[in-house]
Parts: sequence; C-alpha cells; structure tokens
Amino acid sequence: MRLFTAALCTTVAAAFLAACSGNGTSPSSMTPGGAGVTPQSRHGVATMILPKGFKVNPYHLYKAPASAVKGIATAQFAATGTSPWYVYPKNNAANGPEVCSNAGSGINGVGADSQGDLIVPNGLSGISVYAPPFTASSCGTLLGTIPVTGQVEDAAAINAATGPFLTATNSGVAYLCQLPSTCTALPSAGQGGSFTQVAMDKNGNCYTEGYNANFSGQILVVYSGTSAAPCTGSGFVASGFTQASIGGIDVDNAGNIVAISLGVPSSVSTWKGCATGTCTPIQASTALTGESVYGHVGKQQQRWVTGDVTNNDVEVYSYSPATGVGKMLYNFNNGMTGCGSFTPCEAAAYMPNSQK
Repeated sequence: MRLFTAALCTTVAAAFLAACSGNGTSPSSMTPGGAGVTPQSRHGVATMILPKGFKVNPYHLYKAPASAVKGIATAQFAATGTSPWYVYPKNNAANGPEVCSNAGSGINGVGADSQGDLIVPNGLSGISVYAPPFTASSCGTLLGTIPVTGQVEDAAAINAATGPFLTATNSGVAYLCQLPSTCTALPSAGQGGSFTQVAMDKNGNCYTEGYNANFSGQILVVYSGTSAAPCTGSGFVASGFTQASIGGIDVDNAGNIVAISLGVPSSVSTWKGCATGTCTPIQASTALTGESVYGHVGKQQQRWVTGDVTNNDVEVYSYSPATGVGKMLYNFNNGMTGCGSFTPCEAAAYMPNSQK
C-alpha cells in the first residue's frame, strides 16, 4: 500500500492509495533505447538429464552460476493491474537495461536471501519466492506463492527456498512463513498498524519496524532466534532506536541496522547493538537525494541500494559497517519508463543479500 507522498503522508489507510510523488530528473547517465516495462513470465527451466543416484533438492534442481545469481531487483508499484518487477546487473553504473522482468501485483518492497532467491510480496495476492538464475531466457523459477492475511509489504530471509522467511502487512502484523504453504503470526510486542518493515540477520534474529501502538512514534521490535530457527523469541522493543519517520530497514553482515526515515528528501541512519536490546547510532541521519522507502546492503558490504520515487531511479551508495551509508556512486533508470507519480519504483534489493 502506498502511504507516502511527496508531502510525507503519514495517514494510515486500509486500501491501496495512489502515490503522489513528483516526477524528478532522469539520471545523467541515462542512455536511449532502454527496454520497455511490459511484464513477461519466464518460468521455464531447461530439461536436464541427471546422473544415476543424483539426489534432487525439492526446490533447487541445480546450482546457478554466480554470474546468474548476482543482481539488483526493483519493482513498479501499481494499485490495480500488473506490477512488474525487474532484475538489473549487480554493477550497472553504465545504466544498462534490465536483465529480465516478470509480473507481480501491488508490489512495494522486495527481499532477497543469502542464496540469491528473490522474495516478492504481491500486495493482496500473497508472497512469492523465485529461485535463480535470473537471465533473459528465465527470469527466475517460481518456487511457490503463499496467501497472507492482509497486504504484505516487505520480506527477509536467510534461505527462503528451504527455510522460513519473514514478512509483514500494512496492519502491523509480522508473519513467519515457509514454503509450500505455512504462515504464522509473530507475537505482538507493542506494534501499531501500517507499513511494518522487516529484516533478518544470519544468526536468525528478526527485526520489524513501524509505529508504536498509539502511532506517536517509531519502534524497532527484535525477535531473537538462531540460523536454524529464526524469529523464535517473543519479541521486545529495542531501546535507543529513534527515527523521524518510518521507512525501510536492513541488517548488514555485522548485525548493524540500516534504517530509512521517510521525507523529501528522506534520510538514512545506521545502528549497532540492536539485537541485544540497545541500539547505538553508528551514523547520524544523512540526507538522500529524494524520497526513498526501501534500501538494502549488498553482499560485500561495500554498497547500499535504494529506490528514489522522486527521481524515478535506483541509486547505489557506498557503505561500510564502521561508518554507514556514504556518498551516492551512481544511479540508473534504463527500462523503468513505467515508474512515475502513480506507479513508483520504490523497491531496491541486492541479490544475494549481505548475510552470506
């Protein structure tokens, strides 16, 4: 659900709302002739002859080459009809076109796991998991779609193909789901409603960020866990976490929380120690170039990516666990011609995530 506007709307809504972010300038690196945004379904997998005695994982039939796994995913939000999602090269400073695109519905944010699987929250139609490779001939293999009560907004996992993954709805309820069909609501720990953000670290600790019960401020709720059994704790509110507004969160390989605060422009900050109950700022709030909703750290922890709904592009920043998000390195928008005021491309995630 689009709850945010160029005027930083904070009113909670119960149904899809059209975004009203203004159109901005295109990236200076934009090249002509970009691919269109017509969604394409490419779920076919080539027939394979397996050697005698070969054991098959029920989800992954083969190990995709590293070149086919690495990338940046984004998605175009649409309140009705199709919301295409796109996969771009991991390094796209030349503003090249997407590698491939696929069809979704009502997508706000997307998540990726440490294996390069992509988790797509499809608004009111459930949450889907796609396995690599993501290529022009096969834009991921659909592993399954799980219906979720409410409108799913965000997702995170260690390995979504074989283990549980975390998602949340615009009503402020977090769920732990697992293919092929299981979803269980996590205990409430003082969350209010609307646009809860999620993250999961490699140790199985889970994080949700959203409004408190009376909508007077933002809180970060931590569910302790292990890599084999994520999010098993009852949940507690981490102290010290203060944001001017809600926004997307992620966790780097060192366990630091990277959080966006919505605004025009939005800002980003980095926190350490949240898993143990007390968040300490690493990075003071730093302004971004426009209005951003979601952002994610890359595997090598040297990049952070976000979708800018003011300028209708994806922006890549430098990143360090010691100092947080640095300067913007480049932006791209080739093929994102459908992104605009009422159909923003706000999702941005590295595939794989930072947790491996």
